[in-house]
Amino acid sequence: MKIVVLSDIHGNVPALEAVLDDILAWGPDEVILNGDLVNRGPYSLAVLRLLRQALPGVRLLAGNHEQYVIEAAGESHEPGTPQYDLTRFARWTAEQLGPALLDELGGWADHLDLEDLEGASVHVTHGSRLGNRAGISASTPDEALPERLGDPRDLFIASHTHRPLLRRYRDTFIVNVGSVGTPMDADVRACYGRFSFAAGRWRAEIRRVAYDRARTERDFGESGFMHAGGPFARIIRAEFREARVLAGPWMRRYHAPVMAGELSVAEAVERHLEEQNCRHLPAE
Repeated sequence: MKIVVLSDIHGNVPALEAVLDDILAWGPDEVILNGDLVNRGPYSLAVLRLLRQALPGVRLLAGNHEQYVIEAAGESHEPGTPQYDLTRFARWTAEQLGPALLDELGGWADHLDLEDLEGASVHVTHGSRLGNRAGISASTPDEALPERLGDPRDLFIASHTHRPLLRRYRDTFIVNVGSVGTPMDADVRACYGRFSFAAGRWRAEIRRVAYDRARTERDFGESGFMHAGGPFARIIRAEFREARVLAGPWMRRYHAPVMAGELSVAEAVERHLEEQNCRHLPAE
C-alpha cells in the first residue's frame, strides 16, 4: 500500500505541477489532498482545475483556508476599514472561484479515516481532532497530544503548520506533510508526504521538490493578487520568498493596534517587514 498526502498548495501552480510529476512517477495507490489548496496565492482556480485533470479519483479534505474563503465571500466590510483591508485577498480568491466552487469547497470533509489497509489504521486531517487551525508541531507538548490525536490510530497525518514533522507518540506515528506552495521551514522547495505500509509497519518520507520559483514570483503580480489582495498580500508574498512565518507574528504584534485605529494595515505591514529584515520587498 502506497499513499500520498499533500496540502497547503495555496494557489501555487508551478509548485503543484512539479509535485504532481513526482507523485505520478512514484505511482501511489491513493492520493489525499489535505486542505488549504486555495487562497494566499496567485491561482487558486487553476490549482483546482489542474488537480481535477491530473488526479480524478483524489480524496479531498478541507483546511482552514477553504473555510476562510467561504466566510469572506459572505462578508461585506466598508472600504477603508481594517476589516476590509485584512480580508481583501480572501475575497479576491472567492471571486476567482465563484459560487459553484465555493459550494463544493463547503462540502469537503474535515477528517478521513482509512481502515482495513492490510491491518493498519490511518487518520488524516488538516489540523487535528480539535479543528483545522489546531495543528501539531515539534513544539506541541506530549501532554497536549491525546486530545489532538483522539482515538488511537497507527498513523496520524496532519498539515497546517507548513513545517514537515515525523514524530512518535505511544503507538501512533505522527507525520506533518508540510506545504506544497509555501513551506515555512527555511527550505523553499515544495514539500509533501509519501507513505508505504509493509511488514506490519508504516514508513514515511517527506519529499522535497524543486520548481520554477521565478514563475511563481511573476504569478503573484500577473494574476492580480498583489494589487487586489491589499496590503497584507505583501506579508503573504514575503512568506513565499523567505520560507518562514511572518503572518502570525504580525497578528500578535499589530492586529490589536490596527483594529484600534492606531495605524493602518499598510503602515503595520511596512513596519513589520522592516522589523523582520524584509526591507527588500517593495510595495506595489
